[in-house]
Amino acid sequence: MGEKVKSHSRRIMFSKQIYAAEAVKLAAYVFSDKADIKLASSAGGVEAEVSWEGKDCAVAGEFANEVLNQQCRLDLAVKNGKVANMIVTKALLSASGETVKKRGKQ
Repeated sequence: MGEKVKSHSRRIMFSKQIYAAEAVKLAAYVFSDKADIKLASSAGGVEAEVSWEGKDCAVAGEFANEVLNQQCRLDLAVKNGKVANMIVTKALLSASGETVKKRGKQ
C-alpha cells in the first residue's frame, strides 16, 4: 500500500496598509503549481488560504515571501517608472535616427 499524503492548510492575512491586492494576486499566480491558494478581500486587506499536500511545511512561508517580493517589484516600478520610460523613449528615438532635444537648448 502507498503512503498517505498529508494535506496542510494555513491562512495568512495581508494588510492593505502594507500590501497591494495586486501583489498578493501575482504571488498566488506564481505559486499556482505549488499550492492551492484561495484569496478573499476584507476591510483590512487580503486573506489567503494556502493549501498543499506533501511533507514540505515551508510552503506558506515561501508564499508570504513571494508576496513581499511582488510588493517590492510593484513599489520599484512606481518609483522608477518615469526614468525607465525616459530611457526607453530615448533609445527608440536614437534607433529611429532622431535626436533628443535637451531642455533649454533649441
